Amino acid sequence: MTTSKGRRYYLNVDSLLDHIDTAYIKTCKAAIALPVVQPLLDSLCSDKELYEFTGRRYSPVVRLTATDALIRRKYAHLEQILLSNYADTTMINVCADDVGWEEHTGSVFLRNIQSCKGKVVINREDSLRNDSLVLFTTGLSKYQYTKKLLLRLPPKESYYARIKEIVLKEQTYQALKALAAFRREEDKAILLNALSHYDNGNESLYGEDNEVNNALLAVAVWTCGDFIPLLKRIRDYEINKRECSMPPRNKYLFEAVMAYDNQWAYHFIDETLSLTSRKKKQGHGSDSTMATDFHSAMLSHYNPRFASLLKKYPGDDFEDGYE
Repeated sequence: MTTSKGRRYYLNVDSLLDHIDTAYIKTCKAAIALPVVQPLLDSLCSDKELYEFTGRRYSPVVRLTATDALIRRKYAHLEQILLSNYADTTMINVCADDVGWEEHTGSVFLRNIQSCKGKVVINREDSLRNDSLVLFTTGLSKYQYTKKLLLRLPPKESYYARIKEIVLKEQTYQALKALAAFRREEDKAILLNALSHYDNGNESLYGEDNEVNNALLAVAVWTCGDFIPLLKRIRDYEINKRECSMPPRNKYLFEAVMAYDNQWAYHFIDETLSLTSRKKKQGHGSDSTMATDFHSAMLSHYNPRFASLLKKYPGDDFEDGYE
């Protein structure tokens, strides 16, 4: 290899693995070790050698790097690699652009290999089995992959008991939305309890794991009248607190109310935005984002019933991408 300064140096497979082993994993369409040494591993190794590097005696980053090379080669035994690695709960550093975080190794394996669905290597049956595997394996609901899966899970009867267990025992709140889709009377108390924790002050930075935020997503799929008093209390709390919530609390509140799709919902949003715009005029800047949160909710779930409120209460069209 030649550096930007013209110096030449040489890497064999062993020294290359040392470089990879200290790298971050970059999540885009696939895992890429940083610095970008992944293509070198691809060029130096056969399929058999790369497959060997996916074994559990190698570090998570080496395994993921070798797996990505095999993904690009459309390797025929990716499913075997996944089954050997999906339960690895080791935390590793990953990054996308300039944002870094920690994630379970097995979750990254699932995301990368499942992305091959429909591309010959991973067929639909494999993909469905993999989703069922991670869903029903105790403890893996904390995977980022599983949390995203729970948000789009259909109300299939065979899922019900496991989803309820994930909510109550594993406290993975993304399962609240899946639970609400069944609309069972006995589960109403679970959602009411989750909604009632709106003032606990323990919001995560981006709100993805927050109990109340996920309960609001659940209300959007189960618009029950019993939830309305708590929606009002959450609204009043948000209006009167000194500091605005971390996103996307208010966006989800608006989405939940919009899902009722009736005159009460229109009046609720109109009244909420009127109150917050009044506070803004009085110098309470912390409430100035409410209109933007409503615009964001409409961008995600447009409903013509509420279109006139977009003009009445101007805000930025901000697509936050949380859901």
